Amino acid sequence: MTIWFIAAAAAAVANPADDARLGRMVALYDELCLRTFPDDAAVDAMMAAKGATVLTPEEVRTTLNADPGRGWLLDDGDAKIQIMIEMPPYHACSVRWWTDDGFGDLSGYKVIVDTYKASGPAFERPQKQEMDVGEFHVSGALEARGLPSGQTEALLLIEQRAAGDARVNVRFVHQIVEPGAH
Repeated sequence: MTIWFIAAAAAAVANPADDARLGRMVALYDELCLRTFPDDAAVDAMMAAKGATVLTPEEVRTTLNADPGRGWLLDDGDAKIQIMIEMPPYHACSVRWWTDDGFGDLSGYKVIVDTYKASGPAFERPQKQEMDVGEFHVSGALEARGLPSGQTEALLLIEQRAAGDARVNVRFVHQIVEPGAH
């Protein structure tokens, strides 16, 4: 499946600690963004139960810019996982993490996404997207499907690199877009 192109370059440099974190990140994405989202109250309750730190409005703006939403940081040993909820018309749940080496094996992600995709109308074939946004190079894969409500549901796997920074920001995103918001 073409969604795995992101891991190709990272596979050579991934380390076991990153792969272990990836497993925890995938499990959190499954629990929070695929099973609980878009129920915002349930997401809030889950973040409180996990002891996540609520981000300030300024911290949320750093990530979401002018888009409305909220976020948390969740301790994961020596790293922090950022969870963001963007509000409609682009209602989205994302799990984000910075890694020094990138990720290798994304098979756990593929398993949970394939299971989720089987739950409703068919998703379109993954679309590769790549662009430069300011000082960042962003690459990713997008899979979308129309919902009976007229909304569009999307699953995104995104890798972002800043110029001159070896670190990689990896995001798993589940998004529900209101009709006409495109």
